[in-house]
Amino acid sequence: MEPEEYDRIHAHERDHFWYRGLHALFAGALARALPGGPRRLLDAGCGTGGLLAVLARRFPQAQRVGFDFAPAALRLAARRAGAPLVRASIERVPFRDGCFDAVVSADVLYHRAVSDDAAALRELARVTRPGGVVLLNLPAHPELRGAHDAVIHTARRYARADLVRMAAAAGLGVERLCWFNATLFPLARWRRRRSAGGPARSDVALPPAPINAILSAWLRAEAWWTLRLPLPVGLSLFAILRRPA
Repeated sequence: MEPEEYDRIHAHERDHFWYRGLHALFAGALARALPGGPRRLLDAGCGTGGLLAVLARRFPQAQRVGFDFAPAALRLAARRAGAPLVRASIERVPFRDGCFDAVVSADVLYHRAVSDDAAALRELARVTRPGGVVLLNLPAHPELRGAHDAVIHTARRYARADLVRMAAAAGLGVERLCWFNATLFPLARWRRRRSAGGPARSDVALPPAPINAILSAWLRAEAWWTLRLPLPVGLSLFAILRRPA
């Protein structure tokens, strides 16, 4: 990811509709997957710390830790995450086997710095206890590659079959695999196709307050819905994967 993108994310992730919806999805999925809440929680590729901060409020009893490979991300996360942070690669997770009840990873495996995404998922499975869960969000639809992908260093976008295959190879059961962000799919598809082959350009920008409030409420509602009934399409794939007990 371009270094200035971390600054943009840090500036907007508490208020931007996309992050509000995504964080609500992770928090809701974690509560459904582990009704008592996790005791030990890992954010694998924690970025600038926004998700860790949200999960701290939702699950105050959980011991939380995050890691990221980018020093710029960790510098910003230290201001927000409220949890111990480690610099590490998702392909070599520096924790012992089975030590976390839940591992969350928001838009990490797709990155060009991850040379082997299947091996990275095996690492996440390794540090998850039997009966624990791995929660993933990943960009979907290879044909949607656009100018924003150049900024965030996208190496791959995923189809459902890709995630099913990777989960099986990691020894994880697919408890739920669903689309997220159907709301903006038509607009994003149009914009991404127009920008394909053009100069790199970030999509992270805060819209006017009334629009942001409407989209925030809509995506939070979509996060609730997609955990219960499937959406027909979405910009992202979200997965709840469980390590067999």
